[in-house]
Amino acid sequence: MYFLAIQQFKRSLRQLDSILGKAEAHAKSRGWNPDHFLTSKLAPDMLPFVRQIRIACDTAKNAGAALAGQDPPKHEDNEQTFEELHGRIAKCLAFLDGLTPASFEATRSETVVKLPNKPGKGMKADEFLWIRQIPNFYFHVTTAYDILRNGGVDVGKTDYLGKYEMIDV
Repeated sequence: MYFLAIQQFKRSLRQLDSILGKAEAHAKSRGWNPDHFLTSKLAPDMLPFVRQIRIACDTAKNAGAALAGQDPPKHEDNEQTFEELHGRIAKCLAFLDGLTPASFEATRSETVVKLPNKPGKGMKADEFLWIRQIPNFYFHVTTAYDILRNGGVDVGKTDYLGKYEMIDV
């Protein structure tokens, strides 16, 4: 579970942080305040950009904590600048960096994980990770990416995926 969850969450959060940097550069090159992106949405009934970042971070840290049998750190939901969003991502990455493969040794597919927002409810660890946390995480990361792309930021698939090592075969 460590590689399937934690390493992938960290990789995507680092890419998201890099995309935030591109959005800042885009806004500044046009004389805009990049913090205006924080309230941007793709549709009137969607959550704004800032909430997409918060939820992506919370989903990753909550998944890591739950699967490792730990309590997640609490983060205030008060970010109002890109600088503070970078900080939110950094705090999440710092927590995830503290988890190791050994943190998950006691977790099995059948381990019941308590749901943080559904008191008295739980899911088996595999279902929690594969059906709930991973799709939810990528939904919010993708939505944040799409909001910036819709706002004119020059980002593409490589920015989202990041570099990966290829092997000659």
